[in-house]
Amino acid sequence: MKRSIKLEVLGISLLLGAIGPAFAGVDEMTKTCNECHGNQGISTHTDIPTIAGVAESNLAEQLRTYLDGRPAKTVNHVTGDTSKQGNMIDIVKGLSDEQIDELAAHYAELPYKPMKQPFDAALAKAGQKLHEESGCKKCHSEGGSVAEDEASILSGQPKGYMLASLQEFKAGKRSNDEKMNKAIIAMSDADLKALAEYYASQQ
Repeated sequence: MKRSIKLEVLGISLLLGAIGPAFAGVDEMTKTCNECHGNQGISTHTDIPTIAGVAESNLAEQLRTYLDGRPAKTVNHVTGDTSKQGNMIDIVKGLSDEQIDELAAHYAELPYKPMKQPFDAALAKAGQKLHEESGCKKCHSEGGSVAEDEASILSGQPKGYMLASLQEFKAGKRSNDEKMNKAIIAMSDADLKALAEYYASQQ
C-alpha cells in the first residue's frame, strides 16, 4: 500500500514537472524573466530592455508577438553562462494567456528606471529632431517616457536594444501600425543610430 502511494505521488510529481509552467505563480515566473531583464525588471545589459513600468497592455502585446514568431535570443546574464541560450518564443509558449496578463500586470506596477549609459550628444540632438519631425512623438510623447501612452517606454532604454529593435522594424522582421512601419523604413541607418542615441540620452 505504501509503495503504491509512493508511486502515485511520484507519478503526480513527474506530471507537474512536465507541465509546471501552467501552474507557476508570478513569483516563480518572474525568476525566469529577471535572469535576463534584471532585478525587478530593470536591465543592466545594453542588449536587453527594461520591462518594469511598461504599460500592462503594451507588455502583454509584446509577449504575444513571440507566439507569432518574433525572434529573440536570451542569455543568462545573472550567472554569466553564455553556453546556454534560450529563446523568448520557447519561454512565452509555455505560458497561458492568463499568465501573460499576470506577468504584464506585475511588471507594469514596478517603477521604471532609465539606464545610465554613455551617448553621443551630437547624434542625440539629431535623433531628437527626427523623433519630433518624423511622427514618433505622436505615440511616444515626452521623448518616449510616458507609460500611459501604451506605446512602450523608449526613453532611457538600453541603446543596443533600441538600435536592434529599430533595425528589425526597418528590415520588416517586426511590425507595428502602418504609419510607424513606413516612417522607420524611410529612415537611413544613420537616422536609426541617431534615434537610439537620443533615447539613450534620456536619463
